[in-house]
Amino acid sequence: MSTSNLHRLPSMAPDISLSAQLQAVIMEGIQVGTLAPGERLLVDEVAAYFGVSKIPVREAFKALETSGWLESRPRRGTFVKVLSTKELKSIFELRRIIEPPSVALAAKRRTPEQLKQLEQLVADGQKALKSNDPIAISRLNSEFHSVLATAVDNELLSNLVTDLEFRLRRYFIAVDWRQRSESISQHTGIVDAIRAQDAELAEELTVAHLAHTESLAFASIDLTEKLNRQADSYPGGLAAAMR
Repeated sequence: MSTSNLHRLPSMAPDISLSAQLQAVIMEGIQVGTLAPGERLLVDEVAAYFGVSKIPVREAFKALETSGWLESRPRRGTFVKVLSTKELKSIFELRRIIEPPSVALAAKRRTPEQLKQLEQLVADGQKALKSNDPIAISRLNSEFHSVLATAVDNELLSNLVTDLEFRLRRYFIAVDWRQRSESISQHTGIVDAIRAQDAELAEELTVAHLAHTESLAFASIDLTEKLNRQADSYPGGLAAAMR
């Protein structure tokens, strides 16, 4: 692996363990595609790069394996989990079940502060699109759906939606981010319905939004598979092939 694909550890509260900090940095690398699907991660290299012992690195790897971000291959080591059509179908199947009715509830239960958050996230998404910042677009999209779930005032639901959003981000690494303009426009419509507390319209718009997002995700995984087949001809692997 190339450790240059990882950001340095950010300044965090002292009560956050090294293992948790490493997990966050590795997850970010996977989500935005700087750590490519199938890329091998070496404990020694990661420990040396961050200037930490091997123990928190092993702990981070183990936790990320348990949560489905990494996979251990016998006698070969630890790798970024490959993109899976099966997993993607499962994610969207679950999203279609829980998100439309939950957004309807959010329209009824949202607070003025949560509405302002959603409006700001849409505005920030439009700015990120204009500045061609795919990492920011991805992050803001996840935050938008997480705030929607939070507005339902159901902690279990909020945690589930946040986890699904984290898992989904890496499936968009090969998307032409200009295609996300339609998604941001759909976010605007959903926020308008929530502002009006029109639960039925908010639910209908969410169904349409999920269908659009699903089509982008499957287009991305198809392109990623093609890039994987080409990656051997690029010294930097998949990440280089995508540039």
